[in-house]
Order: sequence, then C-alpha cells, then structure tokens
Amino acid sequence: MTNSLVLMIRSLFVAFILFFSAFSQPLNSQNLLPGIPEHASYSLLIRNLNSRQDIIACNEEKALISASLMKLVTTATALELLGSDYKFTTDVFVNGKVQNGVLYGDLVIQGGGDPTLGSRYFAEQSPETVLAKIRTFLMMEGISDIDGLIVIENKVFDPFRFPSKRLWEDMGNYYGAAPDGVTWRDNSFEVVLRSPATPGQLCSIVDRSEWLEPLAFDVYVKSASHNKDSAYIYGVPGLNEWEIRGSIPADRNFFPVKGALPHPGVSLGREIANLLADNKAIPVKEVRKYEWTDGRKKIGTIRSPKLKTIIRETNQKSINLFADHLLLTLGLRNQDSSLSVWDNGLLQIKQFWSDKTKAYLSADDGSGLAPQNKISSRFLVEMLEFMYNQGESFADYRNSLSQNGGSGTLKYMWQKPALVGKIYGKSGSMNDVVGYAGYYFPDTGDPLAFSVIVNHHGMENHEVRKIIEASMESLLLKN
Repeated sequence: MTNSLVLMIRSLFVAFILFFSAFSQPLNSQNLLPGIPEHASYSLLIRNLNSRQDIIACNEEKALISASLMKLVTTATALELLGSDYKFTTDVFVNGKVQNGVLYGDLVIQGGGDPTLGSRYFAEQSPETVLAKIRTFLMMEGISDIDGLIVIENKVFDPFRFPSKRLWEDMGNYYGAAPDGVTWRDNSFEVVLRSPATPGQLCSIVDRSEWLEPLAFDVYVKSASHNKDSAYIYGVPGLNEWEIRGSIPADRNFFPVKGALPHPGVSLGREIANLLADNKAIPVKEVRKYEWTDGRKKIGTIRSPKLKTIIRETNQKSINLFADHLLLTLGLRNQDSSLSVWDNGLLQIKQFWSDKTKAYLSADDGSGLAPQNKISSRFLVEMLEFMYNQGESFADYRNSLSQNGGSGTLKYMWQKPALVGKIYGKSGSMNDVVGYAGYYFPDTGDPLAFSVIVNHHGMENHEVRKIIEASMESLLLKN
C-alpha cells in the first residue's frame, strides 16, 4: 500500500469520526438568541427527559443571576422534604382564669411560620375568616374581654427576619416583605397618595391601612407626566420614620402604594383586640419566647392549606414571601445552632441536591429576590429532570407551574397553536435579568426540560422576552 493511499484512508477515517461526532453532540452555538447584545451573558440548555441527553446547549455551565427561577429550586426541595400534604399551624392559648366573661391573664398567639394567615391568595385564610375563627375560640371559652395582654410569640424562627443579601430598596416594599413566625395579611400594607395636577410637585398621604401600626412617613414622591407606579417605600422594623420616594402619575386623588408590614404579629394582635367588648385598648406585646404559668390552655388551632396548594400560588404568582417562608421552614429541619435559620435552610437545599447534580448553584434566599442568587442552566435542567424521573411529588410540582396560554407567569408566552398548553414552567426577572425554565410536553415525541437565562443585556426586559419567545419556539418545535 502506497503512502498516499494510507494518508487518504486516514483522512477519510478522521472525516468520518468528525461527521458522526457532530450528530452525537448537542448543538452549541453563540447565535441561539439572535438580537441579544454581545456584551450580554446568557445560557441555554434543552434536554430530552427520556434519553436524558442534552440536545441543545450553550454556556450551560455558566453561573447567572436567577431572579425568581430560584423559586423552582425552593419549591421542589420543599415538596420532596416536607411532603405535598404538609400544613402550617398557628395555635391560640389563654394563660389565666376566666371569670364573668373576662380573661384575667393573657391571650397568646403562638406562631408556626404560616405564610397564609390572613392572605389575600386563599379565601379560607382571609383576614375576615381568620378573625372569625379566633372570635369563635374566645366565645367557646366565654371570653368577651381581656384583663391582660395579647401576646404574639414568634419563637419558631430566629430573630433574623431579613436575609443578609436583601437590597435596601426592596426591604420596605410589599414584594420584599420578610417572613415571620406570625405572618399576617401577606405582611403588607397600603399608603394612599394624592398627586397634584402639575408634574414635579410633591404628593401627600390621604389614607393608610387601618392595621398598620403608627409610623411617620416622609414623602418625597413627585407627580409626573408618565403613567407608571414608580414610588418606593424605604424602611425596616425599628425605624420610626420611613420614606416614600419616586414618582406617580399626576392628578390622582387615590393612588395606593404597597409596603412591607414591619411587625405583622402586632398588627394581628391589634385586630384581635378590636373583636372584644367596646374595642377596648388591650395592650399587644410581641415576644420571642413567652413565660407560661399554670393557667395555660390551648383553645384553638388554625391550619394552613396543604403545601402543594401554597406552592402552586408561590410559583404561578411568584410570591417572594411564600418562597422565603418555605426556605425558613426547611431550615427548621437542620439543628446546627451556630447557623441562622436562613443559613440552615440554604444548607438543606444544598445538601438535598448535592448528590443529584454537580452543576452550579449559589443561593442566598428562597425567592430569588437577592441579586446574589446564581444558578446555571445545567443545574435547573438536571433538577427538573430529577423531579420528572425520580421526584416523589412530580405531579404536584408540575401542576404548580404556569402553563403557557393558561395561567401564571407564562400565560401570555408562546401563543403559537402548536405550543399552547404544552409548556409548564416559570419566568424570572429583575433589572437586566430575564429567564425561563420548565418542561415541554409535545403531542408526539419525548418530553423536554429547558432553561434559558439572560443577564446584563442592557435592553428593556420585554424586548428580551420577545427574543427568548421566538428563539425557544423555533428550538422546541424542531426538537
């Protein structure tokens, strides 16, 4: 055999290997999201859930800011570790004697970390329903007045209500409301502003939620020619004076701005006091641990909806408060007293997934509100794959996700008839961050898991969503 023939055979063999390797590897291209600027960072991964093979991959190992995609991780972990039917409880006690309709002692509300107490998301937990239950508990004991205190015991979580990485600009606003042992009315309140007709003038407060404890507000909000709500509340528990900054549309007589309730348990206590005779000013006290006497008696328990129902609201409406409550509840499973309940919760998540995927996850809260939360698309897809193939609660997990063309954060995404109703997932967004992750169940063919995250794009988020929608539509339908 001549040298030239040997070289030709070798060349054909190499070409043969390269040709078939191209078809055995996932598509990897920097042009999967045309229109995204070069300075942006993005990752994308699509995996076949039956073959467990990646079919499209680009920067899938890159750690990117996840925003609310972190809720997918928190809720999956909670379902697997706590169980779909888990319920939170809030116990009501009396500590003292009852004579002639008067409790000579204290009424104690013992928090169990229930995020749904008084929540607008659950009719069976509405403020009116919860207060009616407490009124019934008191009536059953013949109590119409209290000569003592209404005590809110918050020992279930440690004193660190706020995660250390939460931004100052988020902490005073409703979406940044921190969880508590006794959460009430979604830990939120409203301040109603009036704006002058002339742009550039200072606004004034005309009303506020009746359950909000006395607080002073310095208003720096100005009327503006735009039609946006750009007013933000700045404050944390312990501050007596809060600020409201930004702008709202001009010439509005009633413009509500929602804030984070500083002491939700105290607000609940004040509303309970109003149930009793003549709206007597019964003192309300919040404590970490209550000192009981021999007069202790449980008079009732309020139970939350099942965890799977809470998680459905968490994912479909992207409720930060609920997700962070789940993280703290996970933290109660770990007994490392050297760590805060926040850190114990994060440790539970890390430990649970450590033997299921080696992909990158760096979490600082349960909701994704902290901008330091970073996840790779590899992690999200392998987590979704685990839930599909091995998760004990997959049906409840899938049902908690938004369905495109149907409900939640994907309601208006992927409206093409070939895709409508076939994608279950979640979006995540904050300033300069947009992401989507979830499942695609085609009529024929194998189901897919996907994740796409874009950071530092410098565009309007709605423009990035359109790019993601068009690109993923093409990629999913081709595979």
